[in-house]
Amino acid sequence: MRQYKLLLALTLTVITLNPALSALTMTVSSDMVFSGEAATLTCSVSADSGEVLSFRQWKDQSGDVIGKDPGTFTTDGVIYTITDLGLTGNELLNWKLVSASVTSDKQLTCFALISAEAVEVVEDSGRVEVVGLTPVNNVTTSGENSSVSCILTGISGSDVQVEWSQNGSPLSGGSHLESEDFTETDKVAVLTVPDITSDQTYTCAFTGEASGSVNSTVKVDHVTITASGASGVDTGTRVTLSCVLEGADSAPIETNWFRSDGSAITGRESGFSPYTSATFKEGLGSQTDSLIIESVNKSENFTCCFVFKEGDCVEGVAELDVIVVEDEEGDGQEGDGQEGGGEGDVGGFGDDLDNDIGDGLGGETGSESNDDIDEDADQGDDDGTDEGDDDDKDLGSSGDNNTDDGADEDDLGNGASNYWGKSVWMWASSFAFILVTSRI
Repeated sequence: MRQYKLLLALTLTVITLNPALSALTMTVSSDMVFSGEAATLTCSVSADSGEVLSFRQWKDQSGDVIGKDPGTFTTDGVIYTITDLGLTGNELLNWKLVSASVTSDKQLTCFALISAEAVEVVEDSGRVEVVGLTPVNNVTTSGENSSVSCILTGISGSDVQVEWSQNGSPLSGGSHLESEDFTETDKVAVLTVPDITSDQTYTCAFTGEASGSVNSTVKVDHVTITASGASGVDTGTRVTLSCVLEGADSAPIETNWFRSDGSAITGRESGFSPYTSATFKEGLGSQTDSLIIESVNKSENFTCCFVFKEGDCVEGVAELDVIVVEDEEGDGQEGDGQEGGGEGDVGGFGDDLDNDIGDGLGGETGSESNDDIDEDADQGDDDGTDEGDDDDKDLGSSGDNNTDDGADEDDLGNGASNYWGKSVWMWASSFAFILVTSRI
């Protein structure tokens, strides 16, 4: 029995002479950065009491030593900076490593030797992930709901949290709706904002599983669209519709027009001509697009669509009100009758012209014969009658010859005027006859 107690005492003595080291805790952070940015990792070691830090160092992913003391070092062309941080509580080690201009993922290791009555090795690694973050802005008009999103790419794990904020204040619940979608290497965070009445800016922040975060701002661009249509126009009228965009941060990619049945008006198809009548102005954020309709035939609405990103656009509606003009019954017959009358008028004009020309020619011939007779009679008369008396005959009168004896020079002049007037009238009548005959 005594022997048993002695053995027990010896065992307890061994335990007392060789106490186990206290629990050690090493914590190494990770970081998430954009390409070209600096990455920062921290390493801390904590113990219960009595332990001493004997050795420390940072190593790169190839196992090469970066450095063991504060300072700046270059390893494989990469510049590193080591800095001691202040100790708190039961910390034995607290320092950080900054890697400049990171362009690819890497893993860095913190190594430490802790000793008391024995020596213990502790080490752990932190990961640097180079990611991309793409904000997807949106454009909308007053009163509409709008969704903005942030797309995080290049992550290796799904334990990434996203937080939305506005003006530094977190958004939680309320009227804002949040959704997330994961793929193997991407994470998409979507924020839906209701009832937009002005420009709004939000911030999306992604935090990795072992610290490190990236963030970006995303914007809802509030714009106005004023559509001008046409009212009370008759069928067959040529009209121009227009849409004026104002308040846009950037120019639209393109502008499309659609008819009321949803069909797109592409290019310059028959009867429609879409075009940009006033190009985008940076200061005002304005642009005007128009649509020419060569001949309207019915009332309908035309939609202008300003495209700011693929698959999405901001719309305005231009209303076209057409007054349909119906053909009255009998209009066609009335037109035919008028056309026939026109032809009859042409024929009548020809007949009248023939009669006029015939009468004129006949009258001229008869007058010449009478003039000859009168001339002979005058020549045989010894009373001194002037030869001009014959020509003094007035063709426009009842046809009586002027045979007054002793006619003076004025009578001769009047006769010559009548003669030349008759000749001009005969020439004009003959020309008109030839012209009408050639047309017929």
